[in-house]
Amino acid sequence: MSRPPVHVEAHAWGDAPDLYGPRHDYRESLVMRRVRRIAVPGGRALDAGAGAGSLAAKLATAGFRVTAVDGSAAFAGRLAAVLAAAPGGPHEALHGDMTALPVPGAALDLVTCCEVLEHLEDDAAAARELFRVLRPGGALLVTVPAGPGRMDWTDAWAGHFRRYDAAGLRRLLGDAGFGAVDVRGWGFPFTGLYHRHVYSRLLRRRLDRGDAGLGGAAGGATGAAARVLRGVLELDTPFTGRFPGWFGLIATARRP
Repeated sequence: MSRPPVHVEAHAWGDAPDLYGPRHDYRESLVMRRVRRIAVPGGRALDAGAGAGSLAAKLATAGFRVTAVDGSAAFAGRLAAVLAAAPGGPHEALHGDMTALPVPGAALDLVTCCEVLEHLEDDAAAARELFRVLRPGGALLVTVPAGPGRMDWTDAWAGHFRRYDAAGLRRLLGDAGFGAVDVRGWGFPFTGLYHRHVYSRLLRRRLDRGDAGLGGAAGGATGAAARVLRGVLELDTPFTGRFPGWFGLIATARRP
């Protein structure tokens, strides 16, 4: 007997369990590995749509001078505290629209924009802004969820307008002016299985019982369970970019 559809209501940006926990940590580890290949520490980096600030803090620790921007005023305040405690600097946290970033043009050596574009109705305008703020030769790194046919109730709950395929993401960045666009899939096979059999089920249980306190570890996986799951997700790494069935896409590009 099939279960009834999940009743999905809007949630406050920042309540999503995927802002924390094993999948979030694994994705950011992939991002930082790629950052080290495309950018030199010591430059100016923007984390656009920085959320809770975990990636911004990693960029600061890696030696970048970080500007973090988020569309949530509450998160912008949190980002200021996160970056104040980060090494190096000077760093700054700003509240701003992803389609009108409060950053001068051609000012940055690196821009990261991770799990953001899918939340924006006008992702093309945001891509053009990412291009505008990069200096010529500067590097971009973007992550988005993969598989337009894989849209489900968790995407609706998270506020996703879309999922992407590789060709669509490549076209989005190319149309914004970027060159040397490289798009690779990540999250096969274990991240997809984790989403379907762990994350979705635990999130549904929370919603079924009316739990508004969703800002915890991913879908409820905490402690030892989260550490085990994080180790399992790492097994996806050798398959990055090699097989279909990806959970997400990670793209790098440059402003010519």
